[in-house]
Amino acid sequence: MKKHKKQITLFFIAGVLSAIIEISLMKLLSLPQILPRLFSFENKTNAYPLSNILSTGSGILSNYFFSIYFVFERGKHSKKKEFSLFIILSIITMFLSWAIFGFFHSFIYKPVNFGIITIGDIVLCKGMAIFLVSSVNYIIKKKIIFSN
Repeated sequence: MKKHKKQITLFFIAGVLSAIIEISLMKLLSLPQILPRLFSFENKTNAYPLSNILSTGSGILSNYFFSIYFVFERGKHSKKKEFSLFIILSIITMFLSWAIFGFFHSFIYKPVNFGIITIGDIVLCKGMAIFLVSSVNYIIKKKIIFSN
């Protein structure tokens, strides 16, 4: 049981680090002078599709490296199959995350003041989407990708 708690803690830390990378890149790419300036469809109405996909992709790759080096032991699959399964799962959850982000962003479209801190709408919606998708990711990674 102690090993399981340690693994969940390391998964949480890896997830937080990946989320920081993902949210920071999302915020940067969605700035009006970055991707929205280059692509007319890259806007709030469309839930910033390119910013979402690129930031989620960076979060996926960083999470893969954190997962194989700090969280999970190598499973029964070859490295190639393991990476392929990881990417397939990640692509599926990337679209799930984008959908969840779009859902939340349809209700939360301006910064939210929590009294002691104000969180931007993009950061808040992206954070909530990451939180919801991460539980699905942990279960599938543990049971399928990195299982022995």
